[in-house]
Order: sequence, then structure tokens, then C-alpha cells
Amino acid sequence: MGTEHGDRRWDGRDLPYIPPAELTIDPSLRFHDDVDDKVDPVNHEVLRHALWNVNVEHGNTIMKISGSPICSYGHDFNPSILDEKADFVFFGPFLQYLAAVSSTAAKWTLENRSGNPGIKPGDMFLTNDPWVGATHQADVTMLAPVFVDDRLFCWVANTLHQWDLGGTAPGGFNPIAEDVYWEPPCIPPVKIVEGGTMRRDIEEHFLRSSRVPGLVALDLRAATAGCGVARERILQLVERYGAASVKATMRKLQDDSESAFLRRLATIPDGTWTEEAWSEAALPGDRNIYRNRLTLTKKGTTLSFSSEGSADQQGTLSAGFGAWRGGVASMLATTLLFDQMFAIEGALRHCEFVPNAGAITCATRPAAVSGGPAVTLIQAVGLSELVISKMLATSSDPELRSEVQSCMGGASYPVNALEGIDQRGRPYSSMLMDPMGAALPALSWRDGQDTGGYAHDLQSTMPNVEENEQIHPMLTLWRKEITDSGGAGRYRGGNGGEVAFVPHKTDRINLVTFASEMAVPMPGLFGGYPSSTNAMRHVRGADVIGAIVAAGRMPTSTEELDGETEWVAGKSFGIQLLPAEAWVLGWASASGYGDPLERDPEAVRRDVADGAVGADWARRAYGVVLVGAGEGLTVDEEATAAAREEIRARRLSEGVAGPAVAAEAAATGGGEARPVAARIEWVDGELRADDVPLGPASGNYKRAALILDRPLEEANPNLQRPGVYVDTELAFRQTVCPRTGVLLQTEIAVAGAPPQWDVRLGSTDVRDVAAPQA
Repeated sequence: MGTEHGDRRWDGRDLPYIPPAELTIDPSLRFHDDVDDKVDPVNHEVLRHALWNVNVEHGNTIMKISGSPICSYGHDFNPSILDEKADFVFFGPFLQYLAAVSSTAAKWTLENRSGNPGIKPGDMFLTNDPWVGATHQADVTMLAPVFVDDRLFCWVANTLHQWDLGGTAPGGFNPIAEDVYWEPPCIPPVKIVEGGTMRRDIEEHFLRSSRVPGLVALDLRAATAGCGVARERILQLVERYGAASVKATMRKLQDDSESAFLRRLATIPDGTWTEEAWSEAALPGDRNIYRNRLTLTKKGTTLSFSSEGSADQQGTLSAGFGAWRGGVASMLATTLLFDQMFAIEGALRHCEFVPNAGAITCATRPAAVSGGPAVTLIQAVGLSELVISKMLATSSDPELRSEVQSCMGGASYPVNALEGIDQRGRPYSSMLMDPMGAALPALSWRDGQDTGGYAHDLQSTMPNVEENEQIHPMLTLWRKEITDSGGAGRYRGGNGGEVAFVPHKTDRINLVTFASEMAVPMPGLFGGYPSSTNAMRHVRGADVIGAIVAAGRMPTSTEELDGETEWVAGKSFGIQLLPAEAWVLGWASASGYGDPLERDPEAVRRDVADGAVGADWARRAYGVVLVGAGEGLTVDEEATAAAREEIRARRLSEGVAGPAVAAEAAATGGGEARPVAARIEWVDGELRADDVPLGPASGNYKRAALILDRPLEEANPNLQRPGVYVDTELAFRQTVCPRTGVLLQTEIAVAGAPPQWDVRLGSTDVRDVAAPQA
């Protein structure tokens, strides 16, 4: 028997919950929606910052109480404030995509719990159901209604990643799950706190399946305490300033973010922008790849996001609709509402998220979804970066164009889950948080930061090595940034990192891996080169402690380790790391922006001097020839000019003309130019690169350019040959200006596939772009 709400029926088994335009709520629940007609500007500024600080204190409370490393170091949580109808007032300044599901969870609770068991003062509701309001089962959402005069005034909520809630794999990321029944149980919203008291029966049920119930119990109290503090602070504001005044500030925050969003959209022409990426291995042993495509269409004052063209839900790659929507929303907040303190609701009023039921971005139950956030969700964040950046590149506002950025590092988080008996003789279950030091993307005006964190998680950090060794029975051998890993470009993507360790004071460490981006990197932007990839290596027979450490030195690279090295697949289960063996985890870098041949040679020299780029890659990718060493390292300007001209000439001679290219591209002029990409402009209805016509703005400019396919390994020195992991033949595809040899765009393509149609202006028919154009 389903539960009715409006004209929908949610049966808890297949499609995601998508709130209707008008919620159906039990008449016993009344809203407190009194609001001042006029907002005092001084009070508004005080209340605006006070509400922001409510979220900050909410988050800090969670961190202080939680004993979980993923909370303390990874900041894998986010608080939020919602109005009485569960529309957003504020995201918190932590992991952005987590907050995006709290609104859906609260709306479901309003529709399905307002009558039975009822929503009353002092209550809190808990859910981890990905088909209701969670990114996956480990991300638990806590909802607390705030009542004023026995009427529902607003909600405070948080979503916090719980360390282990059960299932057949420690930590909840299960690489062998064939469906959701292999994973931690899904819990629709239940009343965990009633009238201010935690319900013991619900708490015991929640903890029962966990391998570390004590730690999860602490996280549960951290979540409820965070909501309790936030609720108390809001009620203090109501008491001091009046409910109508506080509500007026909430409404103005929503309206101001809408005004800012619309003001920025007004500088952008209608059009469609597309990007795609690939994930590997739906289950262990699978050697296929699966497309994740995101298309953004702007039409007037509406942005529409679609995953049409993405692969069907597959094994452990599947993510719920809420997770995918959250990934996209997190980049909307950081790129289009950067001055609105994450008041996201104004943008959401003008955004459509098109469900693609049965795809890896909108899995239907009973698909396995526990791994979705580590692969499909975070990859969607990276794809959002790229399609939003392509759109912003067409803006007439230079400030908005400064937000254009390539793809961040770590677009698939390489989960390394560990369990066993620790150095104190106690069982443990944990995972490495080092990849939280992700690489930041290149922007249209500066390099990305090496191991700088996540663009969608403002406070992300990695634990200190000593903290890792305190939590786990391990000895760290090295942790370093990886030279040459950041995508080459006019502006370089940030470098990724690597950590290596051996078991210490334990007889073994049991490992489970869950990752994509092992064989296929994330693409660059406007000629920028792609990222490096994740890499996991198991070195057997290394005997680091007995042979190397005992000799008084520590190794700093895999090349110094004896033994046999195995490249480990992204989905692996049941690995045992013994004391004489080493584990090496490397995480992917960020991609580059613009043609590397346009990079300032002096910037390349500094990179080489700092160890961020090697001299050989400086020559091959950037065409920069260096002489000397140390403080005497200099650019050979004449040799550099010749090397760059040689690379451009090779592009022109080896590139293949598109199927609809004119006999010869001739220079033209006239008309007012509008920017489209790093080297492409829109003039008089057509696209041009350095005055070379590329066809109408509504067409695929790549058909009038040269297409050059290179082996994927040529895109980045740190890329492993794809055949180690997958059977699909892949290419590093370059789109080249047919007259100048400048790179206009790059992509990662299945060999033989037609060029991706990634930019279309003046037309908003997403169906034409969803499939590649021959």
C-alpha cells in the first residue's frame, strides 16, 4: 500500500521522491508564516549574519562532538536552514552537495509524517534513504522542526557521513553489491527524538548493524546536538527581534539570491552546453566503461540540467537522483551565487533537474547506490564545473567570466576502506582521508592549487600523517605531491598527491577499494589537458621495515621498494596487506585551462624549479626549452619559439578535417565579437577562432576544425595505459584551429566516435545535443 500525497503515490520501492508543486500536509500542522512587509536594513544585516553564524555554530558543534575522522578531518557533513515549507534559506560552509538533499527529506517528512506520527515541538527525524533524501545510506540526514507559538516556523537540518552502518563491506562502500540488499539498510524518515528525548528503540535499531556502534552513537549525538544548538539560536533571534522580522530576513535572503542569479543569467545568451566523462568497472572484473553525460540548457530565465545520454544504471556505479541533483547544485552555489553566502533557493526557483529514471544518475530501486557518491556524484560535480564554465564563458560580464574553471581533482574519490585489529588489539573499521587534499582546478586567469582541497567543500582538509598513524595500525612511508600530474594548459591544473604505508603492530590490514577515474581522466577546458587518474598499488615482498627502515632510511618512491607491484582495480574486495607489503594510493589531479603552448614560459620555468613540472614534460606539453639547473635554470627563448612552432605545425599536418569543413577557411572580419571560449568568439551569428569561420553558432564548430586523436597516455605523464583496467580503446582528442594550430578544445573519446557537440548557442533543443553529431 503506497502513501498518497497530491497526485503522486510513493511506494518506497522504485522512483525517487520529487516533491510536487504544492505539498499535501495534515491540517493539524500549522505554519508560522507571519512576515514583516518592510525589512529594516540594519536589522536585516544583523539577522543575515546571525543566521549564517547559526549554520557555522551548528557545524562546529558536530565537529566537537563527533569522534569520526571523516567528520573531524574530511568535514563530510553540512548543516542547513530551511523555511517552514522546507525551501532553503542557507547551506552551510562545509560539503555543499550534502546539504542539497535536506530540503527533499524535509518535504517528504511534511507530506508523510505530519499526520502520523505527527511533527511537534522538540521532535527530530532521521533518514538515510537515497530515494527520499540522502546521497547514499552512509550520509544520514537529521531534521529538526522549529516551532514558534505551536506553529512550524522553520527547519534546521544536517547531513553527516556515518562511519559504518552495516552491509557486506566495511565503511558502506561496497564494490561487490549487486543490489541495495547487499548494502546498509535504507531508513525513511523516522522520529528519532520525540519531545526532546531520544527514542531508545529507534537508536538501538539504527546502531544494530554497525561494526563500530560506539562511534556511530557519538555521531548520532553530534547530529542531534548540532540541530539542538541551531534551533535554540534561532529561537533566541525570534525572541529578540520578533518572528515576523526573522522570517522577513529569511524571505529577503531567498529573494536577493534570486535577483543576483537572474542578473547574471541576463548577461548570458540562450544555448546548450554539454560535457561527458567515463567510469570504469560496474563490479569487480568488469572491464567496460560507462558514460556520464551532463547537458545544461539556458532558455530565458531558466537553467535545465539533464543527464540524457548517460549509461543505464550499472552495478555499483548507480547514484540516486538526489545525489546527482546535489552535485549540480553545489557548483551552482559556488559559481553563480559566490556573493550570496550559499543562499541557494533563489537559483533553485529557476532550475530544472530532469530525472532520467534508470540511468546511473537516477537509479531506480533496488539498485546498489552506496558507492554512487564516490563515483557518479562527484563526477557530476566535475561535469557541472565544466558545463557551467562553458556557459559563463559566453557572459558579457568580465567578473562572471572570471569564475570559469577547469575540472577539479578527485572527481572520483578513491575509497580505501581498512579494517582489522589495530595496534591496541581492538577491532577497527575506517578509511583513508588523504585524498581530501584534492587538486583545485585551473581558472581562466590563474593556476589551480596543488592538493588544495575541494572547490565544493570550503573547509576540506586532510589529516596529518601522525593522525593517520594514531587511528590506523600503519607506518607512513611518504606523502607527497605528484610531479607533472596537474593537467597542462595556459593555466595549469593543480597537482594530485600520493601516500604510501605498511602495516605496523598488526598482523594484517584488510582492504576494500572503491573508485573510478582509474583508466579514464577528467577532461580539460578550452584546450587544456586532462587530469591524471587515481592509482592504487599493492607491493608484495617489499619488507620495508626489515630491509629499509632498519638500515636507517625511509623510502620516498615506489621505485625504491623491492618486490612485485600489482596495479589494483578500482573495485576490489578482500585484499589483505601483510607486514612485509606496502600500499601506495595516488589521487587524481585537476585538469588544465587553455592551450599549453600559450602558457608564459617563465611560469613553466618556475614550475620546473619548484618540482611541480618536470623538464621533459615542459618540453613536450608546453614547448618550453630550459637550460641550466638550480638557480641558473633559464628559458631558451629561441629554442622555445621553435619548439612551439614545431608542435603547432604537427597539429596542422596530422589533424583530420571535419566532415563539413569548407574547402579552405579564410579570414573574415567585421561585427561585434562575443566571447564563447578561450579562443572562440561569436560574431554575426557564426563562431570564429582567430577570425577563422567555424560555422553557425547553433552548429558544431568542431566540424569546421581539425580533429587530432592521440594515444591517451600522451595527455599526462602519470596516466597508466588504459588497457591495464579496461578493454575499450580510448583517445586524447584535440580540436585544432585549421589555420593557426591553436587548441580550441580537448576531450577523452572512445576511439572512432564522432566529436562531442559541446557548445550550441541560440538554440535550446537539448535532444539534438544528447547524441553525438556525426
